[in-house]
Amino acid sequence: MNKTISMGSVGLFALLSLSVSSGCAGMRVRQVAAWEAEGNESALKTALSDDSSDVQEAAIAAWVRYGEFDTGRPSVLASLGSSSADAARQAEKRLFGQPPRAVPDPHPVSGASSSTIVYFYRPSEDGGDARRLTVDGSDRMLLSPGRFYRYATSVGSHRACIELPDVEAPVSDDPSDSGGQMRKVAPQCSTLMTPTAGIYFVRQRVQGSKGRPELKVMPVPPGLSAVKELRPAEPSDR
Repeated sequence: MNKTISMGSVGLFALLSLSVSSGCAGMRVRQVAAWEAEGNESALKTALSDDSSDVQEAAIAAWVRYGEFDTGRPSVLASLGSSSADAARQAEKRLFGQPPRAVPDPHPVSGASSSTIVYFYRPSEDGGDARRLTVDGSDRMLLSPGRFYRYATSVGSHRACIELPDVEAPVSDDPSDSGGQMRKVAPQCSTLMTPTAGIYFVRQRVQGSKGRPELKVMPVPPGLSAVKELRPAEPSDR
């Protein structure tokens, strides 16, 4: 009798463990979808080595969707090539099996002939004031949440800088210095690469008036989806 109860308990424990494991894997699959929408490549790369084949398959599908478009494929192949996971090799094989598609321009300009377009944008839900963005030392734009700036350029590297707010300077040794003096802060700059002609998306995010801004080259699907819903920056913001 005791043996029967013991064996039943072991069986029940094994069943519960399998259920919990399956549930955890299901949660991770859903998390992969969230990472894909957010453009979190580092998390998606980790998911390629997950111990669940379902999670690996979800990550593979996300990478293949990222690499479906021409401007996204070079960076996707570079990310997959740096991963030692067998799932990364499977994703590469799928990508090599289909030709890349051109990225559609979400806000085309009639008569424009530039080979490369970079959309700088801020999500509508981003917090904080508008930050002035300078691209390649000439184009300047005050980018507010919910707005985009369409930058016509060429293949190569580009320097994008965001002006940071002034900060209060520390009190000096000068007896007349009563504090409250403000000082300039150097802009935050990034180098962006456009290796092939086409459409690119760069998200500018602040997340709070005191947060430091972030520029991130977004995978094509989430970047394209976001910019479609946004409005262009006002001419008065230049």
